[in-house]
Amino acid sequence: MKARTILIFFFILSALPDLSAGNRRNADYGPWILDMTGTGFTVCWVTGRRALAWVEIAPDDGTSFYAGPRKRIYHTCAGRRVAGNFHKISVDGLEKGTSYRYRLCTRAVVNDNNAYAMKFDPEIAGEVISSVRTFDPAKDTCRFVMLCDIHERDELYSSLVSGVDASKTDFLLLNGDITSKTSSVNSLLSHTLNPAAGLLRNVPLVYSRGNHEGRGRDFNQVPVYFSAHDGGFYYTFRQGPVAFVVLDAGEDKPDSDVEYSGTAEYDAYRAAELDWLRKAVREPEFADAPVKVAVIHIPVLGNKDAWYTQKWITDNFMPVLNDAGIDLMLSGHHHNYIYAPAGEFGNSFPVVVNDDTDRLEFTATKDGISLRMHDASGQLTHSVDL
Repeated sequence: MKARTILIFFFILSALPDLSAGNRRNADYGPWILDMTGTGFTVCWVTGRRALAWVEIAPDDGTSFYAGPRKRIYHTCAGRRVAGNFHKISVDGLEKGTSYRYRLCTRAVVNDNNAYAMKFDPEIAGEVISSVRTFDPAKDTCRFVMLCDIHERDELYSSLVSGVDASKTDFLLLNGDITSKTSSVNSLLSHTLNPAAGLLRNVPLVYSRGNHEGRGRDFNQVPVYFSAHDGGFYYTFRQGPVAFVVLDAGEDKPDSDVEYSGTAEYDAYRAAELDWLRKAVREPEFADAPVKVAVIHIPVLGNKDAWYTQKWITDNFMPVLNDAGIDLMLSGHHHNYIYAPAGEFGNSFPVVVNDDTDRLEFTATKDGISLRMHDASGQLTHSVDL
């Protein structure tokens, strides 16, 4: 009888909502900012408990966050507020080049089994986050930091971003292979977000997929958490004088390679992307920009050591980019610094491949581009002026 009583006690205890300190935190991962434009952005975060979520926006004007008007935007789906663990909320109607404060708010689910009498924690978990600034195509200068090929070396990642001044950085560009595979969502989020958590609260994330992010059981969860704008990994955007085209080369070997176990379909994917690219570079926002930069994990380089995909994108993407008047390509993948000047492999623009142990600092005006690469200790390793 005593044993039965103990079992009943533990059953009741297990059914109670988890109110431990760890599960009452407002964000287990994040926040991070995607889809930054001149008039809006998307805020993402993950909570340990399922919760209703919303974002509050206020001007970054030195006043109390609670003193003036605040814009409240809920996580909704087809007219209904969503309770879940992953929250992805788009904010619009903002002013270009303007700094805003934002606050994450959640009310944890207590019991939502009854469709007509759902219960939520009365307490609102929330914190005021430091400001984030919208993009502005009229801005004189564009500045950002790029990392690539970290491959889950969290300590290196953290050291590289520790020297970044958020107030002078328009965005953080992750140019592929930040993870080595996507075995789980937790692993993906932990290695991509945690080492730069402080920076990503204030600086937008621009995500360029590498070939390794396409590997692992949960590879299809990568676009859920990191894809931009229309849900894809190739897109354009504008900040200051620079128009960017972000491309996705997919995997680096033929679809038939044994390493992919019969799961690869990248040839068709790249062919569709090529059709999109031909149109995207003719759009006025891109074509009329004073400076044009292409971003892709695997570079377009026709060197003798190029593998299957690198050869394909060199033969197919490069002519389109040449005609579009690209001023620079930024890549990774080779785990070493490479500078290929215009004309070396049929490219009418220079190609810079960043080292896997360096951060690349980019500054551009309408008159030129400056690149400075630093290692984890802050030592200057390479420089390029165009």
